[in-house]
Amino acid sequence: MHRGERFNPQLFFIAHIFFLVVFVALIWALVVVIKKRREPKALLLSILPLALIFITTYFATRIPAAHQVINIFYDGMLVFNAFYFWKTGPRPTGALYLAAVIGTLLDFSMHFVIRMM
Repeated sequence: MHRGERFNPQLFFIAHIFFLVVFVALIWALVVVIKKRREPKALLLSILPLALIFITTYFATRIPAAHQVINIFYDGMLVFNAFYFWKTGPRPTGALYLAAVIGTLLDFSMHFVIRMM
């Protein structure tokens, strides 16, 4: 939602339903990495996308340009993690990051659909 628009809880929920799927997939992937593979690189790669979500949320209304730059880095991080964890494991993390990539794309497209309504 943008400033000046009236808040509509139904549209907000619809716009962010895919983001909820992404967030759950990222948390699930982090839990799997903590349980099955406690290497520093894997932990950093699992924690960084979650941290970037909170950072980009902070900048969303304050500095939109910073929000966009961080979001691009976040998207690239998800794609990288999908490839990395698909090859190196543990088992479900590659699929979870792929689900996060698809969910992010759907979330992005849903914002355009809602603007057209």
